[in-house]
Amino acid sequence: MKYLETSFVDYINAVKKNNIHKNKEPFFQSISNNISEVPNLIFYGPSGVGKYSQMLNFIKRYSPSELKYERKITYKYNNKYDYTFKISDIHFEIDMELLGCNAKILFNNLYYHILDVCNSRQRINNIIVCKNFHKIHTELLENFYSYMQSIEHKNLNLIFIFLTEQVSFLPSIILKRTKIISFSKPNLSIYKKITKNKEISNTNIYNLKDIISKNNQTDVYKKNIVKKIYNTLINYKKLEFIKFRDNIYDLFIYDINLEETIFKIIFELIKNKYIDKKNYNDIVFENYKFLKYYNNNYRPITHLELFFFKIIKIIKENQEENQEENQEENQEENQEENQEENQEENQEENQKKNNI
Repeated sequence: MKYLETSFVDYINAVKKNNIHKNKEPFFQSISNNISEVPNLIFYGPSGVGKYSQMLNFIKRYSPSELKYERKITYKYNNKYDYTFKISDIHFEIDMELLGCNAKILFNNLYYHILDVCNSRQRINNIIVCKNFHKIHTELLENFYSYMQSIEHKNLNLIFIFLTEQVSFLPSIILKRTKIISFSKPNLSIYKKITKNKEISNTNIYNLKDIISKNNQTDVYKKNIVKKIYNTLINYKKLEFIKFRDNIYDLFIYDINLEETIFKIIFELIKNKYIDKKNYNDIVFENYKFLKYYNNNYRPITHLELFFFKIIKIIKENQEENQEENQEENQEENQEENQEENQEENQEENQKKNNI
């Protein structure tokens, strides 16, 4: 017995057993059974809500084997790197997160490799599934619409399906060519029904698989990593560089979402008054610079380290300014107290003189 889904058929059977997005069935049924009339689609929703399973369940109807045909193709890039992706008799899967810094060139090569495979199959209609599309490289995104244009000279029709956690970054030219299907996070009662566990009380669930497998240790460890980084930032005077770098490496090792991590850390810093309103512009500017360089350059850990040290600098400057303000306030208070004391003494002396 398999522990979790591993093949296309496993995912489809899991949807048949527990379909947590039955409200989307009318939309899928409204799409033509003729694959040549299927539009480009965006499966949009948070991580772990079953977008991939729903996508496979949808395209199954266009597969002659109902996705029982499953293979892996390995493409060698520059005779150095192997890129492996899954295919069926109807679709090809490309994980945008794994393309790396050479995403623009690598995707172009993969795209034409897929066209060659399609021609060899003599199948006009094919589907390209782009997983983790929100992780696409900026340079590739700028030109991606060109791949979505019709390929009349090759007599092929390619349908794109994007799996993404965000849509706000998508250019209008791509949005105009696609239909968005949004998937929301199921409520707690659905999780209890699927797992048959009435004791589930944690609403902060990231992935249904973790509940089924009762594996929440990874999430706990991820939270601990983020907490360690936060504690290092606020206790910067005791910072140990090697340990700090190890914690940053753990963010990449455990594939922790950096955007969410940064948001949580900044939120806690503001909440606990390590960052004031006057620092908001600096934080936004530094965050923008980090994301720009992080998404377009090698050595992402270098840019992340630099960003955290910029945060430390802002915290330090904020604390120093607050200390100066407190000192000034104390001085003013002392001056006022001294003035009051002097006034009282003068009044007493004047009274004594008058009495004499």
